[in-house]
Amino acid sequence: MMTGAEKYTLATRLENRKGFTLLEIIVTLILISITGVVMFPVLRTNLTKSAVPVIRVGNQYQLIQEMDRLTARYRDEILNDALDINTFKTNYVDASPLVDAGNTGFIGAGQITGNAYNNQSTHILRVTLVDGDQWLVSFFTE
Repeated sequence: MMTGAEKYTLATRLENRKGFTLLEIIVTLILISITGVVMFPVLRTNLTKSAVPVIRVGNQYQLIQEMDRLTARYRDEILNDALDINTFKTNYVDASPLVDAGNTGFIGAGQITGNAYNNQSTHILRVTLVDGDQWLVSFFTE
């Protein structure tokens, strides 16, 4: 049986105990390590993919700017009564670095669905701009 002095020293030691034991520190480090190992691939993937929407917006903006440039040139030629759709294609459309040559060219009115074309026009120029997996299509007529 413990004497009063022994009880006092045991109680005093338990009350005055400060800090963590070595076992508590080791368990905490193991839990932090496991959490880090599990979370690292997830965070790395999200950080890598976070730039993708920004790049896509930049590419789309570049396509829109190029199409606006072609449309402005087309309107200038119409206003100056100098529009020849063949010359427009050769001088401006074919010179664009973003033009998809395989999907750009003259088409017949039957290849366009709906009523969004001029039935009297004999030349319809389809212009397709491509940048990566994004594309933009516009139609020009005489």
